Amino acid sequence: MSHTMKAALKKLTLLLLCLAGGSLLALCLVPNELEQMRWELSGMPDSYPLEQKFRPYLLALLCYIPFLAALPYTLMGTMDRYVSRCYINYLFLCTAILLLVYLLADFTDNMERFRSRFDDPLIQALHFYATQLPMFLYQILPYTIMMGALWCLSKLSGSSELTGMMQSGRSLLRVCMPIFLYAGMAALVYGIFGFHWAPNGSLYRQLILKQEKNENDQAAPIIFRSEAYARIWRIRHPASFRNPGIPMRGLIIEQFDRDNPGRLTTQYIADRAEWNKENSTWSLYNVYTRRIAPTGQRPTDDTHNDVLICAFDEKPYQIIAPTQNNRIDAMGTSVLYELIKTGSGSPEDRYRYRTEWHVRLARIFSCWVLVLLAVPSAVTFQRRSPMKGIGIAVLLAALMLFLYRVFPSLGESGLIQAWISAWIPNAIYFCIALYLIQKNLAHRSLGEWLQTHLMNRS
Repeated sequence: MSHTMKAALKKLTLLLLCLAGGSLLALCLVPNELEQMRWELSGMPDSYPLEQKFRPYLLALLCYIPFLAALPYTLMGTMDRYVSRCYINYLFLCTAILLLVYLLADFTDNMERFRSRFDDPLIQALHFYATQLPMFLYQILPYTIMMGALWCLSKLSGSSELTGMMQSGRSLLRVCMPIFLYAGMAALVYGIFGFHWAPNGSLYRQLILKQEKNENDQAAPIIFRSEAYARIWRIRHPASFRNPGIPMRGLIIEQFDRDNPGRLTTQYIADRAEWNKENSTWSLYNVYTRRIAPTGQRPTDDTHNDVLICAFDEKPYQIIAPTQNNRIDAMGTSVLYELIKTGSGSPEDRYRYRTEWHVRLARIFSCWVLVLLAVPSAVTFQRRSPMKGIGIAVLLAALMLFLYRVFPSLGESGLIQAWISAWIPNAIYFCIALYLIQKNLAHRSLGEWLQTHLMNRS
């Protein structure tokens, strides 16, 4: 077998392995996500909001990211594949190091909680941190994407490999194209995590780490107020977040008049309640129904039913996780968009929703901006260490965290437009990156540099 055929067979094997692995992962994750949606969302699947219907498709896309990354890799030339391997290796290494440090620090802080609340703390901790991976990666990926580019380019520059590549006739921009390509794919992963799974991990974290228990080691009673339907749920033994399908016991459901929220109209006192996700109804067992007449009128007698089917619109996740309605970091991007579209909440809440939606979109593109910043910081064609430029780039990346707090806070307060407050940090850093490229690499005007490097093709 010739060398060309061996190389082609190796590339084909890589593609098939990535495709098979992605398909297997999608078969495991997508059905579970569809089942999760049945518990979380109201109504039947046909009535799901359009934004929420993207969830299983985005999860499937996430599973096929390795295949999508392997496809251009097999079509690249030798030099591009070498740069790609260098960047991907350093990207994974930086992500693994930061993730490990993050996990160890968080586990150390919460070790006593796991030990006191769970019978098998090690297994429960592993399950807990498996749910937290999207949230952790969402927090660190923009910076590991930049750090991988810094490490890769400084290595290529320090060993004079970058000089040799450019002497072959390629511009610096062309040599860095594989880095921009795979940084874009990592940014796509970052955006998918931010759509639902990172906020969901944040919600799960709030519930597990702050969950209170009574003396029988059961979940503490909860009170859930449904403002939209003028109902109050008082539950002595609610379902758990990890298992919302178990029956809830010891319920008092109070229905108020929507036109007069202060007037109680009906009480349901039940031993047990189960939610049927097939038709979105509640089954109340051994239930007493008490109808409260208006003041001055004689109330009707209580009625008793062994089983009473009620078409309440509340779902188990809404009841056991009421903080989801208040904590913006626990809201998925689709939920934010739906709230913006329907105009829900107070004017202050609507400012917050719009700003957070634009911030999540802008931070996807910040991954590319940080990589662009890494190019002039790590590349040097002189006999000097690139550590000074790398240190400046890391400092600027840390300052971006500050900017993403300052400007969005102005948008949340309504002082400036939401989209402006979200995109200002990207605009500032894009200008800084272009200035550093001109100063550190071109040594001539920005217009001349752009003309030279954009028109110089391999």
